[in-house]
Amino acid sequence: MPSIGAIILAAGGGSRMGRTKQLLRIGGESLVRRAARAALEAGCRPAVVVTGSDSDAVAADIADLPVRSALNPQWSAGIGTSIRCGLSAVLAIDPSIDAVIVALCDQPRLSPDVLRDLVAGWSAAGKPMAACRYAGTVGPPCCFANSMFDQLSHLADADGAKRLLLADPASVATIPWPAGADDLDTPADWRRFCQTDSPPAESPQ
Repeated sequence: MPSIGAIILAAGGGSRMGRTKQLLRIGGESLVRRAARAALEAGCRPAVVVTGSDSDAVAADIADLPVRSALNPQWSAGIGTSIRCGLSAVLAIDPSIDAVIVALCDQPRLSPDVLRDLVAGWSAAGKPMAACRYAGTVGPPCCFANSMFDQLSHLADADGAKRLLLADPASVATIPWPAGADDLDTPADWRRFCQTDSPPAESPQ
């Protein structure tokens, strides 16, 4: 079986939400904790959570999980800095890792099954990248073979991993995940999710 690491991006300031959305809670569990637990339950080792804004509170929320917190002091410069930070932390733990998953904590439907399906799709296709397909595009969570690590490590500060997916579509295996279209960027997104979510969502304490 290939060894798969995980980078959970949880550094953003939540400016559009008006608060630290990583700590929004669903059924008593924060978004960042749910994402980290999904990665662990899918078998990702090592799992690294990249923190930035409100880093102490985010790190404290996952302190009892077997994940590594990696503080990105440049988080405000863009998502590319967090991907680079997370990849560096993963490789410091296991330089021989076969692939890494890049996942967001603001996709509330993220689950271990989605990540398992993503890895299975990547492995079966024999392509260097795999991603989820939703809302007419491809996006995270996504999986990158170690042959892509150099490109990941050289992403521009403002660029996400999706830039690599769109640059070479023939090298990307995809799995359908319609629920990936649900993300939480604004208070309106949160209210809409709260109206349909079970268990109930709640604001951070």
